[in-house]
Amino acid sequence: CRAAIPINSDWLKPNCCRAAIPINSDTKARRTMRTLLSLVLGMGLCEAALCKEHSCAAGTKQIAGKEDTDQGNDAAATCCEAAKCSEHTCATGTKPKDGVSDTDQTADPAAVCCVAAKCSEHTCATGTKLKDGVSDTDQTADPAAVCCVDKKCQDYSCPTGYGATTGQEQAAQTTDPTTACCTVDATKCASHSCAAGTKAKDASAGTDKGATDAEAATNCCEVDATKCASHSCAAGTKAKDNSAGTDKGATDAEAATNCCDALTCAEYEDCKVTEKTIDDGSTAQGSTPATTCCQVDSTVTAVAVEGTAIFVADATMEQARTAVHMMLAELLSVKTVDITVTVNSAAKTTRARRLDVFTHTATFAVHFADFTKATAGHTALTDLTKDAAETSLKTQLVAAGGKDSEDPTWTLTLQAVVDPDSCAAFNCAAGYTMKDGEGATKPATAEACCVVDDTKCLSHNCAVGTKAKAEAAGTDKGATDAEAATNCCEAAKCSEHTCAAGTKAITSKAGEDQTADPAANCCEALKCVDYMCAVGSKAKTSEADKELDSNPAALCCEDDPAVTPVPVTGAATFVAHATTEQAQSAVHEMLAALLSVNTVDVTVTVASEEKMAAAARRLNGHGGVFTHTATFSVHFADKAKASAGHQALTDLTKTDAEAALDTQLKAAGGHLDETDGAWSLTMEALVDENSCEVFQCPLGQKMKNGVGATAPSTVAACCENDPAVTPVAVEGTASFVAMATTAQAQTAVAAMLAELLTAKAVDVTVTVASEAKAATPAAGTRRLADEVFTHNATFAVHFADFTKATAGHKTLTDLVKADAETSLKKHLLAAGGKDSEDPMWAVTLMAVVDPASCAAFTCPVGQKVKDAEAATAQGSTPATTCCEADTTATVVEVKGTMTFTATGTEANVQTAVQSMLSTSLGVPAHDITVTVTAADVPAARRLAEQQFSVEYTVKYATSEAATAGHKTLTDLTPEAAAPVLKTALEEAGVTVPEEFTVVKEEQEPVETSSTTAGATVSGSCETGVAAAAVVALLALHL
Repeated sequence: CRAAIPINSDWLKPNCCRAAIPINSDTKARRTMRTLLSLVLGMGLCEAALCKEHSCAAGTKQIAGKEDTDQGNDAAATCCEAAKCSEHTCATGTKPKDGVSDTDQTADPAAVCCVAAKCSEHTCATGTKLKDGVSDTDQTADPAAVCCVDKKCQDYSCPTGYGATTGQEQAAQTTDPTTACCTVDATKCASHSCAAGTKAKDASAGTDKGATDAEAATNCCEVDATKCASHSCAAGTKAKDNSAGTDKGATDAEAATNCCDALTCAEYEDCKVTEKTIDDGSTAQGSTPATTCCQVDSTVTAVAVEGTAIFVADATMEQARTAVHMMLAELLSVKTVDITVTVNSAAKTTRARRLDVFTHTATFAVHFADFTKATAGHTALTDLTKDAAETSLKTQLVAAGGKDSEDPTWTLTLQAVVDPDSCAAFNCAAGYTMKDGEGATKPATAEACCVVDDTKCLSHNCAVGTKAKAEAAGTDKGATDAEAATNCCEAAKCSEHTCAAGTKAITSKAGEDQTADPAANCCEALKCVDYMCAVGSKAKTSEADKELDSNPAALCCEDDPAVTPVPVTGAATFVAHATTEQAQSAVHEMLAALLSVNTVDVTVTVASEEKMAAAARRLNGHGGVFTHTATFSVHFADKAKASAGHQALTDLTKTDAEAALDTQLKAAGGHLDETDGAWSLTMEALVDENSCEVFQCPLGQKMKNGVGATAPSTVAACCENDPAVTPVAVEGTASFVAMATTAQAQTAVAAMLAELLTAKAVDVTVTVASEAKAATPAAGTRRLADEVFTHNATFAVHFADFTKATAGHKTLTDLVKADAETSLKKHLLAAGGKDSEDPMWAVTLMAVVDPASCAAFTCPVGQKVKDAEAATAQGSTPATTCCEADTTATVVEVKGTMTFTATGTEANVQTAVQSMLSTSLGVPAHDITVTVTAADVPAARRLAEQQFSVEYTVKYATSEAATAGHKTLTDLTPEAAAPVLKTALEEAGVTVPEEFTVVKEEQEPVETSSTTAGATVSGSCETGVAAAAVVALLALHL
């Protein structure tokens, strides 16, 4: 067992691990154990043990380098070797013998290697001493008890600053004799604890500490040069909390790290009155905190108190400036950063007893946060007496290093404080002057404070063909109109003239003077070649050189069938000093510029409502302030360009929109309101007019999921059957006489019916047959025969249910001839036709059939609706409820077969084939019978790929219909039939292989009697076939 350790085998331990039984024994039991060990080793249940897992006996040690060696049968011999006395640690009270360091330890190393130590070799602990006469005594295991005895307090000399404790003479000194034997002198430095960062002065224990803690700190302590208390933190930093006693380190860099923290902007309090601390207060101040920590406060407009002070002092110019600076800060309780002071100094000579006496003139400005505080500061300085001012000034002069004078002669002059929000602080533009008596008016605006200066060029209107000189608005215009024309005006060029609507600039004359008739000299008529047709139309090439008339679009353009405009629509609201027309023009031009489109492709309508505003906020000549709501539509040539335009308007920021709009408003003669321009924009979702998103499905169908963006939109692309709705049609015919084409008549009737019956256009179908009406033989007829037609319209209007259809039928039945003709005339005119003097409207309606009644049910071929059952509800089995055999009918059958491979049930295949044939042939499913046979496969592979053989029969009522159906089937080649059948199979839940083929064959039509076709077939079938039929039936219906 020493050579083999069982692993993961708890049951082996009592069977094969017997420590007391050597595995090399010859006894029967031991042979059995050896056999068992060989067995388990052979089975791989045990593995060899390593030397590092063996514990060597006393006096031996593990052989170095053999840690991962197998133990073998004799682990001690393989893994261990004798240890030497030099490797043994003798016990307390003993010591190594001399000369035995290389001797083997044996099993008793203490006896072989060690000898008893004597008391003379023991060092007694603090507070104890060696006993008398024990030098040669063995120490034993407790040398302190055997060899040592306590020292007494009477033998201890207390340090300086301490005195012996009375009564403790015979007490043991212990390990802390000062505490055990002495009492500190409360008057000496020995009793004082120095603060963090300081240390006791050398030899100060016996020094008198003084009466107070401050005296004690001075008398007893000094700064510890190794601690942070001795370090001065740099500008922009501060001492760390509780760091005075922290080791500062060996270098200044270490001291800065160990002792100092950066000051943050949250701790900075010296921002100017027009500034505020930055939002991130945790930012370090750095070496320039005013720059790092302060930002402009846009909510504050500083108001300055300005003045001059004159005084005489024995001080330099800089000392005088500093003194005034600090004096004002103290008197007005403001920060020094909000005060600016400049000083001019002149040596005083008259009767001066000193050569260094100067007369100082200080000019200062003190900034306050608002007008109220500035007014209070102004009052404080105004009320300052000469004596109080001189007393304060002398104090600050001395602090700055100067001296007072025997005749300071302080005098102060202050300027008036101006409210920055009033007209007194407002600067009128060139050509304007301040209105009389408006200095205190608030708020200060150009309208409130300024008026045109009649003596300046701004008030002069330059003559036609001339323009105001640049920068001349504030120039004196002169005494006469002639002088004004000379001083204020200069010739204008054709390039600066705006040609009237319908004309354009003559390019070659751009640099010529306009003269007195710029329209004639600079402009020429626009032609079709200059006109930009709207999106969706194109230029007529034949009309390129024609001059534009009042309707240029009609003259120059024609429909472009290749382009269907896509509109981007929305609404914008803003407040402006502008008329409705100015607002409309501004939005129109703004959208054209922003979206890079032609103005003809932008339509804008504006509704304006006057905003109740103070009269002072209204511009002369622009009326009041209005809230304008502009509804607009911008047409693009395709969906991609419309999407880009829509995105551009969506991304337009309020600031950019207001800037662009204000530019256009000013060009139109108005401007955005300064107080609440309040631009807001609402965009409608971008819709492709040709997509399914705006398509209306007819009744009985609904929009397919996920086809909103599909274009072009058709019923097939956008719609699918809606099983919840069975449309009911109101059908009829109408005839009338009108001066209209067949298409115009068709459009008019469709629109008329949709309006009268509140129906969607898609649910109204109309076909019209037209016949020219013969000319009236009466003299004076106003119409030629070929203008007037008799129109016969056949129509159907679909409703969602029988009740609504019945109501629509009644509406048309009750419609009087006069009302019908009035409505028809309106829609004829809208369609481009004309009414007739004798419209002769007449309408015939078919009865409305309830789709749930037998009258609406199509019986199978060979059957007919039962007599007197037309109004009966179809129920769940309409063929049984409504139909009976028609003994007079002829049934023509077309039969065929199909063979293909797929994965699915026979029932699902039957459903798929029946659906395909019904769709392809336009035959009701109940006139198609299908039988399906699958190739034999093992039961376990029932859902695996199978070979399906299909036989079908399609029944027709006539030979003609059967022949046509047979032709449809034969024309449908196997290649063409495969994708159609594949779709039907997949919709029925059948899996079709990727390479899907069909083998098909059709038989000629065969005529049978209706009796045979409609007979009930009775007989018997095998149980398995019957079960398959039931399964197929349940699968089909469930």
